[in-house]
Amino acid sequence: MIKRSTVMAGLGLLAIGCMAAPAAAQYVPDQVIAAVDLEKLQSVVKSLDHEVLSVGEGGAIALTATSDGGLIYSLTGTACEAGGVPGCQGVMMQVQYGVPDTASYRTLAEANLQQAAVNSWMDPANGVVGFTRYVVLDKGVTMANLRENILVLLAIAPNALETVKGNQE
Repeated sequence: MIKRSTVMAGLGLLAIGCMAAPAAAQYVPDQVIAAVDLEKLQSVVKSLDHEVLSVGEGGAIALTATSDGGLIYSLTGTACEAGGVPGCQGVMMQVQYGVPDTASYRTLAEANLQQAAVNSWMDPANGVVGFTRYVVLDKGVTMANLRENILVLLAIAPNALETVKGNQE
């Protein structure tokens, strides 16, 4: 027969163990967030049914993911631990491609004009053209808004790439 004190001690240890483990952040569309941590970024990516490929090393609030269409993108927390607010108060979203042979600074400028919702940039020395979208979380946005911003980037980046290539629609 098990003594009551043994059962109570076991339940107490179980409760302590449950409190010690951090709860994984859940994607709650209407939840207003003023800062993100890695778990919140992962929950938004998972809500899209996208695959997280890697997470930031050394505690960095960053991840790389792939969309269901195979587009690889990164999310990076910025303005972290600023002003006494835990977490990161900004999110840099980015898609990168190799620089197309037909790319020029003129076509890059055209992409910036045609697709103002993203910033188009080129680093020829490293063979990269990229498209970024930056979201400021000051005073809060919903998790659904953050999710939609990712979708905007993923929808615009391929079109902006075509403009950078010189293939204007």
